Amino acid sequence: MPDTRRVRLCMKDLYQQDLVEMIERETRNFEIYSIGTPSHPDFLPAYNLLLEEFGPEGGMERLESVKGFLLEDPYEPQPGGTYMRYFMLVAKNSRGELLGARDGVLLYNAEYDGELMVVFLSHIVMKEQARGTVLSYWLRIAPVELAVTYLAELAAMGKVTLPLPDQPGKHFGMKLNLAAEMEYFTPEESLSLQRILFYGRGGFDVVNPRYFPYKQPDFREPEVIRATGVQPVPFMMLLRRMGRERQATIPTTEAAAVMKLLYDDFATYVLPEFLSGQRQLVLDRLSERELRGQVELLPLPTGPRDLHRLRPIFRYNVFRRYYPNEPDTLAYLNSGIEQKIRKNPRYYEDEVARLAEDLEMRERWVYPARDKDYDWMRRAGSLTKKRR
Repeated sequence: MPDTRRVRLCMKDLYQQDLVEMIERETRNFEIYSIGTPSHPDFLPAYNLLLEEFGPEGGMERLESVKGFLLEDPYEPQPGGTYMRYFMLVAKNSRGELLGARDGVLLYNAEYDGELMVVFLSHIVMKEQARGTVLSYWLRIAPVELAVTYLAELAAMGKVTLPLPDQPGKHFGMKLNLAAEMEYFTPEESLSLQRILFYGRGGFDVVNPRYFPYKQPDFREPEVIRATGVQPVPFMMLLRRMGRERQATIPTTEAAAVMKLLYDDFATYVLPEFLSGQRQLVLDRLSERELRGQVELLPLPTGPRDLHRLRPIFRYNVFRRYYPNEPDTLAYLNSGIEQKIRKNPRYYEDEVARLAEDLEMRERWVYPARDKDYDWMRRAGSLTKKRR
Protein backbone atom coordinates (compact mmCIF):
# COMPACT_ATOMS: atom_id res chain seq x y z
CA MET A 1 0.00 0.00 0.00
CA PRO A 2 1.46 3.41 -0.92
CA ASP A 3 1.95 5.87 1.92
CA THR A 4 -0.78 8.50 2.13
CA ARG A 5 -0.85 11.82 3.85
CA ARG A 6 -3.28 14.67 4.06
CA VAL A 7 -2.51 17.51 1.66
CA ARG A 8 -2.11 20.96 3.18
CA LEU A 9 -3.89 23.85 1.46
CA CYS A 10 -2.21 27.20 0.81
CA MET A 11 -4.47 30.25 0.73
CA LYS A 12 -2.06 32.06 -1.56
CA ASP A 13 -2.82 29.58 -4.35
CA LEU A 14 -6.46 30.64 -4.55
CA TYR A 15 -7.44 33.06 -7.28
CA GLN A 16 -9.45 36.10 -6.18
CA GLN A 17 -12.63 34.78 -7.78
CA ASP A 18 -12.10 31.48 -5.96
CA LEU A 19 -12.31 33.38 -2.69
CA VAL A 20 -15.48 35.16 -3.77
CA GLU A 21 -17.14 31.89 -4.79
CA MET A 22 -16.04 30.14 -1.60
CA ILE A 23 -17.36 32.90 0.64
CA GLU A 24 -20.64 33.08 -1.27
CA ARG A 25 -21.19 29.36 -0.69
CA GLU A 26 -20.35 29.63 3.01
CA THR A 27 -22.64 32.60 3.55
CA ARG A 28 -25.54 31.37 1.41
CA ASN A 29 -27.43 29.91 4.34
CA PHE A 30 -27.58 33.09 6.37
CA GLU A 31 -28.03 36.82 5.89
CA ILE A 32 -27.09 39.82 7.97
CA TYR A 33 -29.14 42.99 8.02
CA SER A 34 -29.38 46.16 10.04
CA ILE A 35 -32.37 47.01 12.21
CA GLY A 36 -33.33 50.64 11.77
CA THR A 37 -36.20 51.09 14.20
CA PRO A 38 -37.37 49.64 17.54
CA SER A 39 -40.69 48.74 15.91
CA HIS A 40 -38.96 46.16 13.71
CA PRO A 41 -40.22 42.65 14.56
CA ASP A 42 -36.69 41.39 15.14
CA PHE A 43 -35.66 44.20 17.47
CA LEU A 44 -36.92 42.72 20.73
CA PRO A 45 -35.69 39.16 20.00
CA ALA A 46 -32.25 40.53 19.15
CA TYR A 47 -32.17 42.82 22.19
CA ASN A 48 -33.28 40.00 24.50
CA LEU A 49 -30.57 37.74 23.07
CA LEU A 50 -27.95 40.37 23.91
CA LEU A 51 -29.52 41.08 27.29
CA GLU A 52 -29.50 37.42 28.26
CA GLU A 53 -25.76 37.25 27.63
CA PHE A 54 -24.60 40.60 28.99
CA GLY A 55 -27.39 41.78 31.27
CA PRO A 56 -26.68 39.66 34.38
CA GLU A 57 -23.31 41.36 34.88
CA GLY A 58 -24.56 44.85 34.09
CA GLY A 59 -22.92 44.98 30.68
CA MET A 60 -25.99 45.75 28.57
CA GLU A 61 -27.72 49.09 28.15
CA ARG A 62 -31.32 49.44 29.27
CA LEU A 63 -34.11 48.78 26.76
CA GLU A 64 -35.30 52.40 26.81
CA SER A 65 -31.80 53.60 26.02
CA VAL A 66 -31.38 51.27 23.05
CA LYS A 67 -34.76 52.29 21.64
CA GLY A 68 -33.68 55.89 21.94
CA PHE A 69 -30.44 55.21 20.06
CA LEU A 70 -32.35 53.92 17.05
CA LEU A 71 -34.70 56.90 17.05
CA GLU A 72 -31.97 59.55 17.22
CA ASP A 73 -30.98 61.50 14.12
CA PRO A 74 -27.45 60.30 13.25
CA TYR A 75 -26.82 63.36 11.07
CA GLU A 76 -27.13 65.82 13.94
CA PRO A 77 -24.14 65.99 16.26
CA GLN A 78 -24.29 65.70 20.03
CA PRO A 79 -23.73 68.93 22.01
CA GLY A 80 -19.98 68.25 22.06
CA GLY A 81 -19.85 67.84 18.29
CA THR A 82 -19.73 64.04 18.10
CA TYR A 83 -21.69 62.30 15.37
CA MET A 84 -23.12 58.94 16.43
CA ARG A 85 -24.97 56.20 14.65
CA TYR A 86 -26.10 53.23 16.71
CA PHE A 87 -26.43 49.96 14.83
CA MET A 88 -27.99 46.61 15.61
CA LEU A 89 -27.20 43.74 13.27
CA VAL A 90 -29.22 40.54 13.09
CA ALA A 91 -28.17 37.27 11.47
CA LYS A 92 -30.84 34.80 10.37
CA ASN A 93 -30.84 31.56 8.46
CA SER A 94 -32.87 30.73 5.36
CA ARG A 95 -35.79 29.67 7.55
CA GLY A 96 -35.88 33.06 9.24
CA GLU A 97 -34.50 31.79 12.55
CA LEU A 98 -32.33 34.11 14.61
CA LEU A 99 -28.69 32.98 14.64
CA GLY A 100 -26.94 35.90 16.28
CA ALA A 101 -26.91 39.61 16.99
CA ARG A 102 -24.38 42.37 17.25
CA ASP A 103 -24.68 46.02 18.21
CA GLY A 104 -22.42 49.02 18.44
CA VAL A 105 -22.01 52.62 17.43
CA LEU A 106 -20.17 54.63 14.77
CA LEU A 107 -18.39 57.68 16.23
CA TYR A 108 -16.79 60.76 14.68
CA ASN A 109 -15.74 64.16 16.00
CA ALA A 110 -13.60 66.48 13.89
CA GLU A 111 -12.40 68.33 16.98
CA TYR A 112 -10.80 65.17 18.36
CA ASP A 113 -9.34 63.90 15.09
CA GLY A 114 -10.72 65.00 11.74
CA GLU A 115 -9.57 61.82 9.97
CA LEU A 116 -10.65 59.21 12.52
CA MET A 117 -13.84 57.19 12.76
CA VAL A 118 -14.27 54.67 15.56
CA VAL A 119 -16.50 51.64 15.13
CA PHE A 120 -17.34 50.59 18.67
CA LEU A 121 -18.23 46.89 18.70
CA SER A 122 -20.32 46.75 21.83
CA HIS A 123 -21.85 43.26 22.05
CA ILE A 124 -22.02 40.08 20.02
CA VAL A 125 -23.93 36.86 20.71
CA MET A 126 -24.11 33.69 18.63
CA LYS A 127 -26.75 31.04 19.19
CA GLU A 128 -25.50 27.54 19.79
CA GLN A 129 -26.17 26.25 16.27
CA ALA A 130 -24.15 29.11 14.73
CA ARG A 131 -21.09 28.95 16.97
CA GLY A 132 -17.92 27.80 15.28
CA THR A 133 -19.12 28.98 11.87
CA VAL A 134 -17.91 31.79 9.63
CA LEU A 135 -20.87 33.89 10.76
CA SER A 136 -18.98 35.13 13.83
CA TYR A 137 -16.25 36.57 11.60
CA TRP A 138 -18.74 38.35 9.39
CA LEU A 139 -20.58 39.83 12.35
CA ARG A 140 -17.24 41.17 13.55
CA ILE A 141 -16.46 43.08 10.36
CA ALA A 142 -19.94 43.78 8.92
CA PRO A 143 -20.05 47.18 10.71
CA VAL A 144 -17.21 48.38 8.46
CA GLU A 145 -19.68 48.55 5.58
CA LEU A 146 -21.98 50.66 7.74
CA ALA A 147 -19.10 52.97 8.65
CA VAL A 148 -18.09 53.57 5.03
CA THR A 149 -21.69 54.31 4.09
CA TYR A 150 -22.08 56.67 7.06
CA LEU A 151 -18.93 58.57 6.08
CA ALA A 152 -20.22 58.97 2.52
CA GLU A 153 -23.55 60.29 3.79
CA LEU A 154 -21.95 62.77 6.20
CA ALA A 155 -19.65 63.98 3.44
CA ALA A 156 -22.57 64.44 1.03
CA MET A 157 -24.17 66.71 3.65
CA GLY A 158 -20.97 68.70 4.03
CA LYS A 159 -20.45 67.56 7.62
CA VAL A 160 -17.21 65.63 7.02
CA THR A 161 -14.27 66.36 4.75
CA LEU A 162 -12.91 63.13 3.28
CA PRO A 163 -9.18 63.01 2.38
CA LEU A 164 -9.84 60.65 -0.57
CA PRO A 165 -13.49 61.24 -1.50
CA ASP A 166 -13.33 59.03 -4.62
CA GLN A 167 -11.75 55.99 -2.95
CA PRO A 168 -14.25 54.09 -0.78
CA GLY A 169 -12.02 51.02 -1.03
CA LYS A 170 -9.50 52.93 1.10
CA HIS A 171 -12.21 54.16 3.47
CA PHE A 172 -11.99 57.56 1.75
CA GLY A 173 -8.53 58.00 3.29
CA MET A 174 -9.97 58.04 6.81
CA LYS A 175 -8.45 56.18 9.74
CA LEU A 176 -10.95 53.49 10.67
CA ASN A 177 -10.53 51.92 14.10
CA LEU A 178 -12.57 48.94 15.27
CA ALA A 179 -12.77 49.09 19.08
CA ALA A 180 -13.91 46.35 21.44
CA GLU A 181 -13.89 45.72 25.18
CA MET A 182 -12.81 42.43 26.68
CA GLU A 183 -12.04 40.98 30.07
CA TYR A 184 -8.37 40.51 30.92
CA PHE A 185 -7.02 37.00 30.58
CA THR A 186 -7.25 34.51 33.41
CA PRO A 187 -6.91 30.72 33.02
CA GLU A 188 -9.89 30.05 35.30
CA GLU A 189 -12.36 31.26 32.68
CA SER A 190 -12.60 28.68 29.94
CA LEU A 191 -13.91 31.07 27.28
CA SER A 192 -11.34 33.76 28.03
CA LEU A 193 -8.65 32.40 25.72
CA GLN A 194 -11.13 31.58 22.95
CA ARG A 195 -12.27 35.20 22.79
CA ILE A 196 -8.70 36.47 22.87
CA LEU A 197 -7.61 34.19 20.02
CA PHE A 198 -10.71 35.21 18.03
CA TYR A 199 -9.70 38.87 18.17
CA GLY A 200 -5.97 38.18 17.92
CA ARG A 201 -6.45 36.37 14.63
CA GLY A 202 -8.68 39.24 13.53
CA GLY A 203 -5.88 41.83 13.73
CA PHE A 204 -6.75 43.40 17.12
CA ASP A 205 -4.21 44.69 19.66
CA VAL A 206 -4.54 45.80 23.29
CA VAL A 207 -3.77 49.39 24.17
CA ASN A 208 -1.21 49.13 26.97
CA PRO A 209 -3.27 49.32 30.20
CA ARG A 210 -0.44 51.14 31.94
CA TYR A 211 -1.48 54.23 29.97
CA PHE A 212 -5.00 53.15 29.03
CA PRO A 213 -6.60 51.74 32.22
CA TYR A 214 -10.00 51.55 30.59
CA LYS A 215 -13.16 50.78 32.54
CA GLN A 216 -16.61 50.02 31.17
CA PRO A 217 -19.15 52.28 32.91
CA ASP A 218 -21.77 50.90 35.25
CA PHE A 219 -24.84 50.25 33.06
CA ARG A 220 -27.19 49.14 35.83
CA GLU A 221 -30.37 50.96 36.74
CA PRO A 222 -29.65 54.30 38.50
CA GLU A 223 -31.45 53.30 41.69
CA VAL A 224 -29.38 50.12 41.89
CA ILE A 225 -26.15 52.05 41.38
CA ARG A 226 -27.06 54.55 44.09
CA ALA A 227 -27.81 51.71 46.49
CA THR A 228 -24.57 49.80 45.87
CA GLY A 229 -22.18 52.49 44.63
CA VAL A 230 -20.69 52.93 41.16
CA GLN A 231 -19.02 49.74 39.96
CA PRO A 232 -17.28 50.24 36.60
CA VAL A 233 -15.70 47.11 35.12
CA PRO A 234 -11.97 46.95 34.27
CA PHE A 235 -11.62 45.84 30.66
CA MET A 236 -8.83 45.87 28.14
CA MET A 237 -9.39 48.06 25.11
CA LEU A 238 -8.88 46.23 21.82
CA LEU A 239 -8.25 48.06 18.59
CA ARG A 240 -7.97 46.98 15.01
CA ARG A 241 -6.54 49.98 13.20
CA MET A 242 -7.59 48.96 9.71
CA GLY A 243 -4.73 49.07 7.22
CA ARG A 244 -2.28 49.80 10.07
CA GLU A 245 -2.42 46.45 11.88
CA ARG A 246 1.35 45.97 11.64
CA GLN A 247 2.11 49.13 13.60
CA ALA A 248 3.36 48.44 17.13
CA THR A 249 2.29 51.77 18.64
CA ILE A 250 -0.58 54.24 18.48
CA PRO A 251 -0.16 58.03 18.72
CA THR A 252 -1.27 59.37 22.09
CA THR A 253 -3.53 61.85 20.30
CA GLU A 254 -5.32 59.02 18.49
CA ALA A 255 -5.66 56.96 21.67
CA ALA A 256 -7.09 60.00 23.47
CA ALA A 257 -9.57 60.57 20.63
CA VAL A 258 -10.75 56.96 20.93
CA MET A 259 -11.34 57.40 24.66
CA LYS A 260 -13.21 60.69 24.21
CA LEU A 261 -15.45 59.23 21.51
CA LEU A 262 -16.35 56.17 23.57
CA TYR A 263 -17.24 58.23 26.61
CA ASP A 264 -19.25 60.67 24.49
CA ASP A 265 -21.32 57.64 23.57
CA PHE A 266 -21.67 56.56 27.21
CA ALA A 267 -22.65 60.07 28.25
CA THR A 268 -25.83 59.80 26.18
CA TYR A 269 -27.32 57.19 28.53
CA VAL A 270 -25.21 57.10 31.72
CA LEU A 271 -25.66 59.91 34.24
CA PRO A 272 -22.59 62.16 34.63
CA GLU A 273 -22.33 61.26 38.31
CA PHE A 274 -21.71 57.63 37.35
CA LEU A 275 -18.93 58.49 34.89
CA SER A 276 -16.96 60.44 37.47
CA GLY A 277 -13.27 60.50 36.74
CA GLN A 278 -13.09 57.39 34.58
CA ARG A 279 -12.60 59.24 31.29
CA GLN A 280 -10.18 61.72 32.81
CA LEU A 281 -8.04 59.01 34.39
CA VAL A 282 -7.18 57.56 30.98
CA LEU A 283 -6.60 61.00 29.45
CA ASP A 284 -4.27 61.89 32.32
CA ARG A 285 -2.30 58.68 31.87
CA LEU A 286 -2.00 59.32 28.15
CA SER A 287 -0.71 62.83 28.86
CA GLU A 288 2.24 61.18 30.62
CA ARG A 289 3.32 59.91 27.19
CA GLU A 290 3.00 63.21 25.37
CA LEU A 291 6.75 63.75 25.07
CA ARG A 292 7.19 60.38 23.37
CA GLY A 293 3.93 60.73 21.47
CA GLN A 294 3.22 57.00 21.22
CA VAL A 295 1.63 54.26 23.34
CA GLU A 296 2.51 50.61 22.95
CA LEU A 297 0.02 48.23 21.38
CA LEU A 298 0.23 44.75 22.89
CA PRO A 299 -0.25 42.02 20.26
CA LEU A 300 -2.72 39.28 21.10
CA PRO A 301 -1.85 35.62 20.61
CA THR A 302 -3.09 33.79 17.53
CA GLY A 303 -2.24 30.22 18.53
CA PRO A 304 -0.13 27.98 20.81
CA ARG A 305 3.23 29.29 19.59
CA ASP A 306 2.69 32.87 20.78
CA LEU A 307 0.82 32.43 24.06
CA HIS A 308 3.64 34.37 25.73
CA ARG A 309 1.66 37.42 24.59
CA LEU A 310 -0.83 36.65 27.37
CA ARG A 311 1.54 37.68 30.17
CA PRO A 312 1.08 41.48 29.80
CA ILE A 313 -2.70 41.01 29.98
CA PHE A 314 -2.79 38.44 32.80
CA ARG A 315 -5.63 39.67 34.99
CA TYR A 316 -3.85 39.05 38.29
CA ASN A 317 -0.94 41.32 37.38
CA VAL A 318 -2.94 43.97 35.54
CA PHE A 319 -5.59 44.38 38.22
CA ARG A 320 -3.05 44.81 41.01
CA ARG A 321 -0.95 47.30 39.05
CA TYR A 322 -3.47 49.43 37.20
CA TYR A 323 -6.84 48.87 38.90
CA PRO A 324 -6.07 48.74 42.64
CA ASN A 325 -8.96 48.80 45.12
CA GLU A 326 -11.61 48.44 42.41
CA PRO A 327 -14.59 46.21 43.36
CA ASP A 328 -13.77 43.78 40.54
CA THR A 329 -10.12 43.68 41.59
CA LEU A 330 -10.97 42.85 45.19
CA ALA A 331 -13.52 40.23 44.14
CA TYR A 332 -11.00 38.59 41.80
CA LEU A 333 -8.20 38.57 44.34
CA ASN A 334 -10.58 37.04 46.89
CA SER A 335 -11.72 34.35 44.45
CA GLY A 336 -8.82 32.06 45.37
CA ILE A 337 -6.31 33.17 42.73
CA GLU A 338 -3.84 34.50 45.30
CA GLN A 339 -3.91 31.20 47.18
CA LYS A 340 -3.26 29.28 43.96
CA ILE A 341 -0.26 31.46 43.13
CA ARG A 342 1.15 31.22 46.65
CA LYS A 343 0.78 27.45 46.56
CA ASN A 344 2.39 27.23 43.12
CA PRO A 345 4.57 30.22 42.09
CA ARG A 346 4.60 28.75 38.59
CA TYR A 347 0.79 28.67 38.41
CA TYR A 348 0.60 31.04 35.43
CA GLU A 349 3.35 29.26 33.48
CA ASP A 350 1.84 25.83 34.13
CA GLU A 351 -1.64 26.93 33.09
CA VAL A 352 -0.44 28.56 29.87
CA ALA A 353 1.61 25.47 29.04
CA ARG A 354 -1.51 23.36 29.54
CA LEU A 355 -3.52 25.65 27.25
CA ALA A 356 -0.76 25.52 24.62
CA GLU A 357 -0.78 21.73 24.74
CA ASP A 358 -4.53 21.67 24.24
CA LEU A 359 -4.27 24.03 21.27
CA GLU A 360 -1.44 22.01 19.69
CA MET A 361 -3.81 19.05 19.46
CA ARG A 362 -5.67 20.83 16.67
CA GLU A 363 -3.78 20.36 13.42
CA ARG A 364 -4.25 23.01 10.76
CA TRP A 365 -4.37 22.07 7.12
CA VAL A 366 -4.81 25.52 5.66
CA TYR A 367 -1.97 28.03 5.84
CA PRO A 368 -1.43 31.57 4.50
CA ALA A 369 1.72 31.26 2.36
CA ARG A 370 4.69 28.95 1.69
CA ASP A 371 7.29 31.73 1.42
CA LYS A 372 9.53 30.51 4.28
CA ASP A 373 8.24 27.24 5.72
CA TYR A 374 5.20 25.06 6.04
CA ASP A 375 4.57 25.49 9.75
CA TRP A 376 1.24 27.32 9.79
CA MET A 377 1.20 27.94 13.54
CA ARG A 378 4.73 29.29 13.59
CA ARG A 379 4.01 31.60 10.69
CA ALA A 380 0.52 32.75 11.71
CA GLY A 381 1.63 35.46 14.10
CA SER A 382 4.53 36.75 11.98
CA LEU A 383 2.34 37.12 8.90
CA THR A 384 0.03 39.48 10.73
CA LYS A 385 2.65 41.22 12.86
CA LYS A 386 6.41 41.18 12.96
CA ARG A 387 6.36 41.83 16.69
CA ARG A 388 7.14 39.63 19.65
